[in-house]
Amino acid sequence: MVLAQAREHNILIDSAILKATLGDYQSALRDFDKALRSDSMNSEAYYNRGIVHYELRDYKAAVADFNKTIRIRKTSVEPYFNRALAKDGLKNYEGAIADYNTVLTLKADYTEAFHNKAMDLMELGNYPEARMNFSRALQYRPVFPEALYNRGLCRYYEKDFDGAIQDFNEAINQDSTQADYFASRGAAKASAGLFREAERDFDHVLSLTPDDINAMKNKALAQLYLKQFEDAVLTYTEVIERRPADAESYSNRGVAEQYLGKKTDACRDWDKAAELGSEKAAAYIKKYCQH
Repeated sequence: MVLAQAREHNILIDSAILKATLGDYQSALRDFDKALRSDSMNSEAYYNRGIVHYELRDYKAAVADFNKTIRIRKTSVEPYFNRALAKDGLKNYEGAIADYNTVLTLKADYTEAFHNKAMDLMELGNYPEARMNFSRALQYRPVFPEALYNRGLCRYYEKDFDGAIQDFNEAINQDSTQADYFASRGAAKASAGLFREAERDFDHVLSLTPDDINAMKNKALAQLYLKQFEDAVLTYTEVIERRPADAESYSNRGVAEQYLGKKTDACRDWDKAAELGSEKAAAYIKKYCQH
């Protein structure tokens, strides 16, 4: 009788896992519920039901199921890792970090735990600790462009622009298909005063994602710093065509026009920017247009 009952539980759980794999989450939940009514200590059912709740973005229910799994399987790594993911979904970053720490106590080379913990530390603004954890992840997995990229972001936020550029270079060497990698390297180069190189990076971003407004704006700003005023006017015009209420672009296009000696055009752009709420444009009008 006990053997037959065990087989029935296994069939229900196997059926539920198959349904979940096929995306039939509600049917899977019903099968897990039925299995747990018969065996309330079945950690496999709690664990897999938690995964289904996570896929459905019901993170509280997922955490509850992983809690029950952990009470039964205290030294199993995956329930802690998945509970951390669910806590991330709830933006409970401190709780997630605690779970990632437990994972790393149980499995010291769990690369994704280092990476995800670092991402949570970034969310909390703790860039030095985040950077250290990205470095630990890279010790175990040297080919990990996402970790290199995110470590570069930490260095960028810490104003270590040279270090950030180095990390973005390595990330791009490992994966040259990601527009964000080039965009962030461009931002770091611009912050380091390397505007011509920054412009090239923003051009590359636009070759990958032609409608990226931020890349257009950053390219135009680099052109301003390079005193390529005609190019800046053209790039800001392209931005404004796509985003007609962008006050900053009107204001900066006005600056380029002023340098080109086109005072009427500059004042017209500053008027529009001020109308859209730009205080900087209002100051330009007072300085250059009211006499």
